[in-house]
Amino acid sequence: MTEANPNNLLRLPQFGLTMTEALIVEWAVSVGQTVARGDLLYVAETDKIANEVVAERAGTLEAILVAQGETVPVGTPLASWQGGDSLAVTTLTDPVVSADTPPLTSMQPSGVGPAGAVTEPPTEPPTEPAPSHSASSDGRIIATPHARKLARQQDVDLKTIIGSGPGGRIKARDIGTEAIVNDADSTPPSGGTMRAAIARRMTESKQQIPHFYLTANAEISELLWLHQGMKKTPGLEQLTLTHWIATAVGMALAGDRLFRTVFQQNQWLELPDADVGIAVAVDAGLYAPVARKLDRGLLGDNATQINRLIDQCRTGSPPAGSLQGGATTVSNLGNYPIEQMFPIINPGQSSILGVGRTQELFRPDDNGEPGLCRELPLVLACDHRVFNGTDGARFLEAILNYLQQPMLIVAKPRH
Repeated sequence: MTEANPNNLLRLPQFGLTMTEALIVEWAVSVGQTVARGDLLYVAETDKIANEVVAERAGTLEAILVAQGETVPVGTPLASWQGGDSLAVTTLTDPVVSADTPPLTSMQPSGVGPAGAVTEPPTEPPTEPAPSHSASSDGRIIATPHARKLARQQDVDLKTIIGSGPGGRIKARDIGTEAIVNDADSTPPSGGTMRAAIARRMTESKQQIPHFYLTANAEISELLWLHQGMKKTPGLEQLTLTHWIATAVGMALAGDRLFRTVFQQNQWLELPDADVGIAVAVDAGLYAPVARKLDRGLLGDNATQINRLIDQCRTGSPPAGSLQGGATTVSNLGNYPIEQMFPIINPGQSSILGVGRTQELFRPDDNGEPGLCRELPLVLACDHRVFNGTDGARFLEAILNYLQQPMLIVAKPRH
């Protein structure tokens, strides 16, 4: 093969002073395709941002030298093109911040916000104006090409999205950063790509979200007795403790609007439904699909929904839109000899519940006699911008009440 002319090579630019490498998330053009000035060429993600790179002049892409999903240093030749001069490129004026999750279009609570937090919330409205709906005067939706592609893949209606760019322009982060993990192609992401994205998101979560933790043990002897009996019922053989816990969390969310509140773009947003993320470990990393309206479904219905999400994630094909939304997530390590886990809040949410292994121990009963207890250790991580200590305590107490009085879960009316 003839070596490419150095002047005709498209190299990875340096987007910032500290940038050393980038992940090629997407090629928007194919070999042999002619591009015009301003056409999107590719998307490159650094440790901080995802940049949409466009052409400054016309040309024809001759060869792609770095495939989607690869991470390469600054200056690496990414592609070659046919033409007399090197193909200069520029990034769009507003890079896509990959740590963000999509802004919510649901209602904003009135008077909802942290009260009595260690760091007091601002007493005045945020200085940044709230984003507006992303339509031009003629009704056309204003969005970047990459955002449009993510919307198609996630089955998201752009009309329902509030853009965070200038003039309400929809960017990739407004569709959902989870999509970036799966954006390279239609196949499941490689372990390295997915784990790198998870590492970035979790690092940014700990840096940007003020966590505090609350712990408690739920006495679940009655729940275990009911659980074993219900598993003998046809259709409920696959019932697990995760289904009970997720349903209890959903019912607790439904009982207080604060528990369904998240902090995004310098404002508090209330989610309308009791949706709960379920942490699912896969070989490539971790998914957290969101089970919807768990306060409304019967336990068996919730179990069916959750099992379907888990099965699809384990095959590398989470349903479109399932990685978005929810104010909280359940992460259950009860199958391992783990006493407690202190989880990290998923960006875009305001809490996460870590669950350890059920423990059997003797505690004094009402008469002072030793009695066998079966306790489930719970750790609730809270975003201090949304919750203060007593708010988090009320949330964890509500979850405990449902787990320790499981008939409230079994006998709840269907909405």
